[in-house]
Amino acid sequence: MTIAVEPAAPEYVWTANNALVFTPRGMPPASYPVLIHLLGRQEPGGRCLVTHGTLAAEIGITRSKVTRGLQHLAFARMVWKEGNGSYRLSPLIAGFRTPAEQLHAIGAMDDDDRFDHPDFQERYEHQIEQHEEEKRAKAAERQRRLEPPIDLATRRRT
Repeated sequence: MTIAVEPAAPEYVWTANNALVFTPRGMPPASYPVLIHLLGRQEPGGRCLVTHGTLAAEIGITRSKVTRGLQHLAFARMVWKEGNGSYRLSPLIAGFRTPAEQLHAIGAMDDDDRFDHPDFQERYEHQIEQHEEEKRAKAAERQRRLEPPIDLATRRRT
């Protein structure tokens, strides 16, 4: 006896598919396949449950490139990290059950999280500059810690 099992259809997700229109100039090449992959994996509302390792394996790039790609997508405010292995696409590019749900989510967005501003490119570049400054400050702090401690006992003898 054969039992027929109907495959469960994935939940339909409506989206405008305009994500690549908004990508800023100068994004690393790995950002594009990461973004496209997240667009394909998302749940309604833009939530994506995936680890860097899984993304790397599925896309065919290194984990470090996935990390850098996600980092730049976050600088552009296209993807937000919600927790370990949990990301959310901006409502401006995320898929929803209906166009009305997307419009409601876009209306609820903070102005600072929008990437359809005329100053979008400048804000993206500013985020990169801030990140680079933080990296330099951390490197300088590590260098300070590498200096040997002052031996006060030796100084007193001389």
